[in-house]
Amino acid sequence: MSGWLPGWSGRWVRAGLAVAAAALVIQALRSWLSSPARRFQFEPEEIARLARHHAGLDHEQAFSKIIVELRKRHPGHILPDEDLQWVFVNAGGWMGSMCLLHASFSEYVLLFGTAVDTGGHSGRYWADIYDTVISGTFRQWKEGTTKSEIYYPGDTIVHHSGEATSVQWSAGTWMVEYGRGFIPSTLAFALADTVFSTQDFLTLFYTVRVYAKGLLLEANAYFSDTS
Repeated sequence: MSGWLPGWSGRWVRAGLAVAAAALVIQALRSWLSSPARRFQFEPEEIARLARHHAGLDHEQAFSKIIVELRKRHPGHILPDEDLQWVFVNAGGWMGSMCLLHASFSEYVLLFGTAVDTGGHSGRYWADIYDTVISGTFRQWKEGTTKSEIYYPGDTIVHHSGEATSVQWSAGTWMVEYGRGFIPSTLAFALADTVFSTQDFLTLFYTVRVYAKGLLLEANAYFSDTS
């Protein structure tokens, strides 16, 4: 019986080291994101206010106006028209479509919505996510509660880091989304159903490619500012 003790003790030590390493990584990320020296390109209220201004319009018209305005306010930080692409997102049992406008390691701005009724699990992220509804309705059932809430055009929904909810979109719901935190952590959830369920690897390629384009755009903007 004593023969298995060294093996088990070694496993417990490795598991403890892994937990400690994960805790250190999480703390380092939190410190990095909350550092006073950390500068963000966008503010949540800025994106929400811009989206509210166009809420209730035809979503395609609203999106066009929002893109133009963001390019005026943040030149060099919004992807050019030739890189804008609507890409399917399958995650948490739901299916939608997103058009990425801006991406870095700590922020993103995108357009999101669905042409059909859909719903499922929100995901649990190392990031705060802000959605402002342009058209349609969004229903959210928060963890630990027994009632859901419905949001309408002009409303902003805040999904804080570490939270999980049940989410539901009615057909024709479109919104503007801003995320702030450790953005790569959101990709695992966003791509999980694509990899393990739909196996739509073309969509996987589109998603990774547009995120890479966003990172390259930010790298170019950074070096242009520092040169």
